[in-house]
Amino acid sequence: MKLAFGVGALAAGLAVVALVAVAIWIVTLVTGSSAAWSAASWIMLAAAALVAAATYAAERFVHRRTMARMRAMGEPWAYRE
Repeated sequence: MKLAFGVGALAAGLAVVALVAVAIWIVTLVTGSSAAWSAASWIMLAAAALVAAATYAAERFVHRRTMARMRAMGEPWAYRE
């Protein structure tokens, strides 16, 4: 499950990188200055790391809650990982 959570977090991080790049590009077009690109790598890295970490934590939290609910109901497959 950790691999699946990691892949999901990686996908979320890459999607945020693309969205932030588009946002920086739009800011560059609107302002007419390319100064935003000087900080783009740090902004994209920070946004990707934040979203990836939040996605991983949320997936683990939801999985733990789901497994706890399944165990509480006594379902036989609840104990498999």
